[in-house]
Amino acid sequence: MFNRMNTFSRASFSLFIAALGLTSCSKDDTVAPTTPVLRAKIDYATLTASSPYTTSFKDANGAATVDLGAAATRLNMFTELNSYMATVAVAAPATPATLDLARLRNLYTNAGAPFADAALNTSGVQLRDKTAASFSDANATTVRNYIDGQLANLATASQSVNQTATRGNAGRLGRYLVDARGFEPNQVIQKALLGALLLDQIGNVLLTSNSLAAENGKVVEGKLYSEREHNWDMAYGYLTSNAIMTTDIALTPRERFLAGYLNEKNGPASPGVYLAFLKGRAAIVNNDEATLKAQADIIRTELERTIAKAAVSYLTNWKAASDPAVKAHALGEGIGFIYSLRFCTKSGADTAWADSVLNGLTSGAQGAWDLTNAQADAAIAAINTKFSL
Repeated sequence: MFNRMNTFSRASFSLFIAALGLTSCSKDDTVAPTTPVLRAKIDYATLTASSPYTTSFKDANGAATVDLGAAATRLNMFTELNSYMATVAVAAPATPATLDLARLRNLYTNAGAPFADAALNTSGVQLRDKTAASFSDANATTVRNYIDGQLANLATASQSVNQTATRGNAGRLGRYLVDARGFEPNQVIQKALLGALLLDQIGNVLLTSNSLAAENGKVVEGKLYSEREHNWDMAYGYLTSNAIMTTDIALTPRERFLAGYLNEKNGPASPGVYLAFLKGRAAIVNNDEATLKAQADIIRTELERTIAKAAVSYLTNWKAASDPAVKAHALGEGIGFIYSLRFCTKSGADTAWADSVLNGLTSGAQGAWDLTNAQADAAIAAINTKFSL
């Protein structure tokens, strides 16, 4: 009797295990687990153009989880570099200064304590190593060497800052310093870095699928934010360090760098980018992957269109101007923005295409001095076609 029951029990147990095996292989159980909920969900409708980015996202204790981190630091470094470069373009009767190449390079690499803000000197971050960071090492080095070369070009041209520029000779045209080929180096550098540093970090590093798939179920050790939250916050920090991004160009102070041009060139689209940053951050809290991707796409598309629109605008201004100083300044900005087009990867631009446009404007032996309207028109047409402007 005992043996028969024992045999039955063993058979029943075997059938039970087999049933478990069948159950574990069912399609329902192949669904990936959802990300652990880290925060209380946010109602998207509560976020408006007047919602402060830096204080709208909090943990259960009411502490803000936003930290713009190294992005805000680099934006301030860029400001100091730009201010130093601009000392060659001061209004008369002030005497413009020559520029020291060593300091220009130190501002770019954060070496030798070059910043007036001591906190920047000890921050442990720099501009150069984040320039073209989305590119391969070899291609990133090419871009960084281009910026290095333009810094050297600026320093050399500044030795002639108190002379009038002529064909083949650096000097000033009005209040603007141009090199021997008639290009304004400090504008080329600034606008090139808008793409190579700011746009590249935002669109090609921090808002890509890899960064937006980062850990979001727990906070980074010792911090209040998850890795995914911080990636998004850093993208915002490369655009602005303001709690609320200013979208009205009539207000002062204006936004710096890429955000300023977003407002100037995109007009009504500018508030849309700020709202996309807010909604995307909320989507991370809500583990809403579809909304997150949609907001990242809005931001990347509009910032790339800003670069393209600016390039076209400044080439158009160059054509329309009659004053040599005004023409030189417009062209310098245009050339820098065209260099930045290689970072507009969402729009299908790349280095080869951007260089083809750039070379059509800069490859002549006399550079800007012999540039024609036909050359500018060809560049404008190529950009308009690529970006559907």
